[in-house]
Amino acid sequence: MQRAVVIGGSVAGLVAAKAIAPFFEEVILLEKDTLNDENGLHKGVGQGAHAHVLLPSGVELLKQLLDLPSIDLEAFGLVPADTASELKWFQFGVWKTRFHSGIDMGWCYRSRFEWQVRQSVLAVDNIRIESPARVTGLFMSASGHHVAGVCYKVPGSENADITHKLAAELVIDASGRGTHTPRWLENAGIARVVQDEISVQVAYTTRRFRFPPAVSDALDWKVLSIYAEPPNDRRGGLIYPIGSNEWMATLVGGGGEVAPMALDGYLDFAQSLPQPDIYRVLKQAIPVGEPCSYRCPGSLWRRYDRMEQWPGHFVVIGDAVCSFNPIYGQGITAALKDVQALRSVLEKSTADLSASSMMQLQKMIARGKAVPWHMAACPDFIYPETRGKRPLCLGMTNGYLKALMKLAGRDRVVHQRFIEVFTYLKSPLVLLAPGIMVKVLGQKLWG
Repeated sequence: MQRAVVIGGSVAGLVAAKAIAPFFEEVILLEKDTLNDENGLHKGVGQGAHAHVLLPSGVELLKQLLDLPSIDLEAFGLVPADTASELKWFQFGVWKTRFHSGIDMGWCYRSRFEWQVRQSVLAVDNIRIESPARVTGLFMSASGHHVAGVCYKVPGSENADITHKLAAELVIDASGRGTHTPRWLENAGIARVVQDEISVQVAYTTRRFRFPPAVSDALDWKVLSIYAEPPNDRRGGLIYPIGSNEWMATLVGGGGEVAPMALDGYLDFAQSLPQPDIYRVLKQAIPVGEPCSYRCPGSLWRRYDRMEQWPGHFVVIGDAVCSFNPIYGQGITAALKDVQALRSVLEKSTADLSASSMMQLQKMIARGKAVPWHMAACPDFIYPETRGKRPLCLGMTNGYLKALMKLAGRDRVVHQRFIEVFTYLKSPLVLLAPGIMVKVLGQKLWG
């Protein structure tokens, strides 16, 4: 095929461009922000300077989609840590039991990660990134049955007011939570997009620190994570190394709580967490660089899979489809799964980009969102102020989850199974195995 256009130059868009490049003579990626050569941060990625994690399945997907024989974790800003032995994790009022699980999560310095992904994309001859280039709309084929390309402007140029048209055989919207696709589809007379939304009002405040040798040498963890104790407490935090003897500390507030950026207020907030471990470390640490903050209203799922009509030659992926409450660390891995689904369509002997095929692709992408959405939505609804569509069997699920998490503080088998589900390695059904259910029932009855 001749040309594909990708809207959005963050992780989902970059990986998509690289993954589809073998199937097109030309791939053009349009990014509304001005990208720089120094790091991967840009204005449109509000969460970019804060804590991220790549689940183990995400690391494997990244290797496949970027067509790399192996991943240099350090170059990609990823710090591997065993999810039970090297991660000290407080959740639901207990410290999870520590042992070697054999399952590493990649704790991510997003700036370095996105920059390295971009370099991998720029090395491909038939991919071109245009930045800044703000897409203003789609244009349809004469029949109106499929998307024929995009309209865009180049802000800051001499011809900033001129609208350019770019024809394409495939258009991919990877523009993130702020996507304009719902409006574009409605303007094209296709249909109105319905959405599921869960409002939790999460706030991140992040600072970087250096630890004196006496402090870092005494640590018995590589990553320290403290979750809020629901339903009355809304404060948590996370620390992990990002290289060059620097550590990233992100303090999290829910329900309108926000950690101050000023150091004294930041430390006071850390001291108020359910456990004192983060505060004890940070009060001995040396601040580096400037603090930053980010607010996210919660989880949002645009239900493209439920639309009666869908245009051919067009697909939406990543946060433009579904963005999760960021405290659960599912976003990057979920976006990579979307790209994997897209590539599976292109890999067929005859790539079908018709309306019916693209509709099936959106349904496939949606099926991949169901489990992580449920895993995020249920604990969010423990808080009485949470607003949105309540999942089925919410009370039963949360009661089971709470007992399971309590057990994970002392039972290695239970904690291992939870890790396997949380990291997408196994189906949630393994948590309903008879042996696990008996233990959970015992926890609920006798504690």
